[in-house]
Amino acid sequence: MFLIEIACPRGALTADDREELAGEVCRVLVGAEEGVAEETMRRARAMMHVGFRELDGWTTGDGPWRPGNVPPLWVTLTVPEAWRAEMSRTTIGMVRRAVRRLDRSYGWERSEGHLWINVVGIAEGSIGMDGKPGTADDVVGRMTAEYRARTDAAEADLPEGVTVDPMCGMRVRLGRGAVTLEHEGRTMGFCAKSCRAAYAREHGLRVPV
Repeated sequence: MFLIEIACPRGALTADDREELAGEVCRVLVGAEEGVAEETMRRARAMMHVGFRELDGWTTGDGPWRPGNVPPLWVTLTVPEAWRAEMSRTTIGMVRRAVRRLDRSYGWERSEGHLWINVVGIAEGSIGMDGKPGTADDVVGRMTAEYRARTDAAEADLPEGVTVDPMCGMRVRLGRGAVTLEHEGRTMGFCAKSCRAAYAREHGLRVPV
């Protein structure tokens, strides 16, 4: 779940700019990623939305923005609060790279303080997926349902030391720094703490800190 709003001064970006920037943001966040089940990625793409908001009278402490100058951008990513801390650094960096691609296409040198990328978390029970109040686990469950329904979602032909996240199907290399959970005498690997927490709650296990 990514809900992304990109605010800019009115008229600063063309329709092509907006389409290309939105496409690049989608590509870096939910594009084809090696080792991730396609069923999960397909649902993740469907649950991601990017939109633009043009603002009148955009003014900084140095005065109004003028056409012809590099436009400041204000990007807000809305995600479940349970995901926010873990994903913020990586996600902000990904979106920053997408904006830099737009800047390079124009030869823009963006001034410090003219790009803000904020990650905002929505509290449990206040996530309105499909118009119904839900939780981060509900989002994970919906995103991974198709993959987990597969009867052949087994760990076949995996390299040594690699396992499959039982929630989303992503390949995970075990070892230092891996997100794991011991269950029924087996070490399970997860792509992120959010998937591990959802799996633990689903199976009545203690959620690791």
